[in-house]
Parts: sequence; C-alpha cells; structure tokens
Amino acid sequence: MAPADAAADPAGTRRFVVPHARVPADMAARTLRRFGGVMQRDAEALLLDGPPDRGRLAALLADGWPLLVELDEDGGADGDWPAVPAPEPGFLLSLTTATAFAVQSPVAVCDALERRGALPERRRSAVELCLHEAVANALVHGNIGVPADTRDQPDGFRLFGEQVTAALRDPAVRRRRVDIWARWGAGALDLAVVDEGGGFDPDRLARPADGFARSGRGFVFMRALAGAVAVRDGGRCTRLHFDLRGPAP
Repeated sequence: MAPADAAADPAGTRRFVVPHARVPADMAARTLRRFGGVMQRDAEALLLDGPPDRGRLAALLADGWPLLVELDEDGGADGDWPAVPAPEPGFLLSLTTATAFAVQSPVAVCDALERRGALPERRRSAVELCLHEAVANALVHGNIGVPADTRDQPDGFRLFGEQVTAALRDPAVRRRRVDIWARWGAGALDLAVVDEGGGFDPDRLARPADGFARSGRGFVFMRALAGAVAVRDGGRCTRLHFDLRGPAP
C-alpha cells in the first residue's frame, strides 16, 4: 500500500486502486508463469502522468510505493502490471520502452534499493550489472526487436544503432512496457524483468563454456554474478536471485 504518511500524491501523479478480484484470467495466468503467484488483495498504484527523469524516478521509488506505473504518450497504461502481486517489502516499476531506455532504469532501481536499505553498497556493482543486462535484453531484443546477433555482423554496431533508432520512432514500440519487479528480505534480493516482445527459446542461451557464442552472452554474466537465474514465460521474464549475506562475487 501507499506510505502511511503520504498526505498527498506527488506532483504529476495520481493514485489508482487495482482490485485483485477484477484481474482478467489471462493476466493472472501470465503472472503465475512469471512470478509463481497472483494478487491476493487490492493494491494501490501511483500513476505517473509523464515520463520521469532519473532523479524523480528514484525519489518516487524510495517513497515506498508498491506499484509505480508510467502512463504512455496517450495517457494509457496497458500491460500486465495490474495482475502482479505487490511484494512486501518490494515494488513493481512499469515503464514504457522509450522512458526505460532514456532514464537508465537499472541505475534508478539500484539507487532506490540502496535508499530502502535493500541493497548493500558492497553488492551493488554485481546486482546493477545483472539488472542492466536483463533490462537491455528486454528493451532491445524484446520490445524493440533487434536480433541478438546484429552486432556480430560486419559494421554491426552501426547497424545496431540504426535499427534501435528507427524502431523507437514507432509509437507502438515506444509504448511497449518493461516491468521491473523487486522483493527482498531475510538477506536475499529477488528481481524480475518482464517485456512485451516475442520471447525466445531459453534452451538456446549460451552457457559459461560457450564464451564465443554469438548470442546469450549477457546471461553468462548474469549466471556468474547472481545466485540463480531463471527464464520464464517463453523468454519474456528473467528472474534474478541474490544471496546478500555471503561475500561479493
């Protein structure tokens, strides 16, 4: 729920109550596949009427809202976020592709986790790198749809940049959502990143021994730094688990 001492909504936002009993069955089924649970109670979301910058985003996350959702350019908030159980303690951040790409959302999320006391400074670098890889995959290969092997082609970096820039001119691509879910407690931190792309076959991901594989190398880094990595919902959800009690990797 919203912070008990929140007398008024922050400027440029409004509250929205998500009644769990009205979550469509298909949304609830996707939530079960991704997070292993469904909403059991109503939740209060804070809707952002415009794209936030990184500082505003970090401040709103640090205020304790369990669901923080950016409205898209048409004032809507389509996506599966209403079905996601609000973690306690934790939060769900739902951003459009355009905003998540612009505000360095993994940095903003880690800023908020540190400010909430959920992420020790000594573990931040590993967590932030893993989250960066997961969000980059969700945005570029998921929502934007650039093939994973584009940069391995001749003149691949130029081609990669051109494809991303061209795709972001499409309002439908800009509106696609990336959801970042965080939950912590008992010396552990769990993160999940969900996109609205076409998914992929997780069995084709590179393994640690495949150092020269042309795709999936981000998952090699994530598996080396996180305690556990799981890919769900046909490749549209990446879950990361970190044991914060042990030494940093």
